[in-house]
Amino acid sequence: MKILHASLAFTILLTGSVVTAETPAPGWSERVWDAAIDGDRSTVDELLRAGPDGTGSARDVAAYRDRYEQWMQHQADAREAMAARRAETRQEMQKAVDEDRLLDALRSAVEYQTLSDDYDLVLADPLVDDVIERARGTLPSVLEDHDWLYAQEILFRLRTLYEDTSYRGTWDDYDRRIEANTKRLGLLRRYARERLYDLYVKRNERLGEDPPDPFNPQLAERWRSEVESIDRAMVRDAFGTSAAEHISSEGWPPLYEGGFESLDVFGSIPAMSMTFPNMADAERMKAWDEELDALERETMVRFSEGQSPRRVATFVFDALDRINDRTLDIPDTVLWREFGDGAMGGLDPYTQIIWPYDIEQFNRQMEGKFIGVGIMISENEVGDIKVVYPLEGKPAQAAGVQPEDIIVDVNGQSTAGWTVQDAVHHITGPRFTWVTLGVSREGSNEPIRIRIQRDLIKMHSVKGWRREARDEVGDDVWDWYIDRDSGIAYVKLTQFNEDTYMDLGRALEEMHSVAAPRGLILDLRYNPGGLLTSAYQISDLFVEGGSIVSGEDKNGAQSFDLPAKRHTTLLGDLPTVVLINQGSASASEIVSGCLQAHEAGLVIGERSFGKGSVQTVHPVRSEAEAKLKCTTQYYRLPSGLTGGPGRLVDKEVAKEFDSSDWGVVPDLEVAMNADQIEEALTLRLEADRLPGDPPASSEEAGDGEAGDAAPPDIDELIDRGLDPQLELALLILQARALADGEGDSQRALLDP
Repeated sequence: MKILHASLAFTILLTGSVVTAETPAPGWSERVWDAAIDGDRSTVDELLRAGPDGTGSARDVAAYRDRYEQWMQHQADAREAMAARRAETRQEMQKAVDEDRLLDALRSAVEYQTLSDDYDLVLADPLVDDVIERARGTLPSVLEDHDWLYAQEILFRLRTLYEDTSYRGTWDDYDRRIEANTKRLGLLRRYARERLYDLYVKRNERLGEDPPDPFNPQLAERWRSEVESIDRAMVRDAFGTSAAEHISSEGWPPLYEGGFESLDVFGSIPAMSMTFPNMADAERMKAWDEELDALERETMVRFSEGQSPRRVATFVFDALDRINDRTLDIPDTVLWREFGDGAMGGLDPYTQIIWPYDIEQFNRQMEGKFIGVGIMISENEVGDIKVVYPLEGKPAQAAGVQPEDIIVDVNGQSTAGWTVQDAVHHITGPRFTWVTLGVSREGSNEPIRIRIQRDLIKMHSVKGWRREARDEVGDDVWDWYIDRDSGIAYVKLTQFNEDTYMDLGRALEEMHSVAAPRGLILDLRYNPGGLLTSAYQISDLFVEGGSIVSGEDKNGAQSFDLPAKRHTTLLGDLPTVVLINQGSASASEIVSGCLQAHEAGLVIGERSFGKGSVQTVHPVRSEAEAKLKCTTQYYRLPSGLTGGPGRLVDKEVAKEFDSSDWGVVPDLEVAMNADQIEEALTLRLEADRLPGDPPASSEEAGDGEAGDAAPPDIDELIDRGLDPQLELALLILQARALADGEGDSQRALLDP
């Protein structure tokens, strides 16, 4: 309670005395704030351009005008740079077409579109249209050749070209094709890695790159570990739980549809015969297809006749055993894994069976601390091991790993054909030992070697503006003020864990020990979410009353409603700007959406990710340990001041209803181009480095030696215009801070 008491005193200082007089007309700074909250960008721009109307101290007004002129110059510079880059990109696209480099042409087309104001208009550009038609014409032969990797690269870029355009049906078509192709690549990655390696060789030839390291024969048998201990009881129990608990409320039939589709795709890949010889027998393959189709039809007939799920399950699982024995005769563990994965994958992207092979890693993630280097990784659309983001303040970030890096080798061993689990297994290890990652990065011709020392990864989720030191236990000491003269504080939340609320309380105490803030920037960009309780506690600091977030079950009924508590609204009077982007998900969307709905904060940036569902973990009854992670509820944001039902932000719900209404849409949308994102992230990495730390980015970074060059000043993010989202947030809060001067003038008139 010590933290809350200190914060309460801090809030009382913010509120000040009450003026009992007729409320004067809002001043300039209030009008700026109100227009921004209303999402009225044209009025905001007009007011910012006009500037303060004679109120506020001369020093503050002059500082604002200097900042505004800088903002306008940065915008002009960005427009000029974007126009120049757009012209260059079109030339690069034309050259790629002339030289018959399809993928390069597609990449240039996507960048050209991104640099344009009207995405639909770009699709009508004759050059872009030519590139699209070439890609469409190439696809059939690529698919006939079973080059799923090349097909994925083409499909992914075609889908990107139709994203955020009026051609929603075309985007949906490519999205479905990518999903099907992803399943094929996943099967190759698990059961026919040598064939996948061959596709990587072909890809490198297309790109004019050196071939990957020779194939490791040991990978060919890795699938046995991945399916070990899986049995039909495990899958059947997962079916029963998901049929009863999943948010779709459609019961057993969708599970069978997804499972049969998965087995159908399994039998459609000739390269699988490298591992399962019977798949080279055309008669057996034909029988597999025909008998599975007949079984699926019979299954649905039995459901339509009202047979009990238990009785249908017994029939289906017995029949699958017999069909497999008569046709492909693949190991039972393979049959049940593919049937189970297909069933859960057909429900939504987040429902899955945690198989025995994955259970240790899953449990480690649930604990919230582990030994590693501190990176989030995934497989991208073409099967590479991609860095989603390095965790702030952890060894990988300090050594120079960046978002979007592709990990091409670990300790010299190629990652071609690896799963994420393979990568985790090789990257993690005993504490204080070293691992070297080879990463491919945009703009670098050769892999970058990054040597990283493994350590205990414990999440510190609250960051400030400028890292000043580390205390005696190794925790960071922060300067929380982005603009001390105007009293504007800055807090970045990297996730929502069990310590986030208390850590934020300590940050508020430290801010108050310097000065009472007059504004706050709450940066939730690239925050993937975390605990619901943490998001609720933090939202409650800003909202005086009403709902913060509620849940909705499979029947559409409210499953929970978390209300704001007036006595915990410690920051309700503090002007706050929340920054979000496409990397803001789940708990980040609860906080930003709640503050937006209650007009307790201004939201700036780009539309959030759209992950508004709740997953619960259930045990799976079997001799081996396994679990089911199942989507059971949706988050619903509060109605706030608008009335009516609050919004569901989940992208999957929007897709189901063919709606584009998902995620949290900022009050003021400010885009950042690829160059700005890269420069801003790189500067942030470098600026957070303390004297003696290794350099945060270098072609040979991470050798364990301290960097000689002093880190850059974090203020360069603003001074150089590298982060327009942050810059606009600061400008509006500086304008808002001038209200103190306006209020003083108005009180003087009322009380001469």
